[in-house]
Amino acid sequence: MKNPILRSLISGSLCSILSGIVVSIAGLVLGWKTPAQFSNGFFWAGIFFIVIGAVNAMGNIEQPYVPFSNAAIHLNNDERFKLWAADTLHGRNLLAFLGASGVLLFVMASLILLIGE
Repeated sequence: MKNPILRSLISGSLCSILSGIVVSIAGLVLGWKTPAQFSNGFFWAGIFFIVIGAVNAMGNIEQPYVPFSNAAIHLNNDERFKLWAADTLHGRNLLAFLGASGVLLFVMASLILLIGE
């Protein structure tokens, strides 16, 4: 699968399903009885995923420029730009992955409220 957007969405869907199972098991262990309790659990799991993705993406935005004059390996400008672009793209891919998972958990939380009541 060469398309990174499609790969992030499919991975996010699988992650949201697995985290939904974990939240459901945790709810059963904690003795949740109402659909609202399960919905709140899915909602907070979605918030957690989105916040972690946003924090990671924000960490890649403002990277200070460090001159490579003292580095052990000297890179030309093209190689340096390729490394910087790869680092930035990694943060954006993780944001897309965790954001898709969070949004799907929000959808699950809404469906639980609609079906349960």
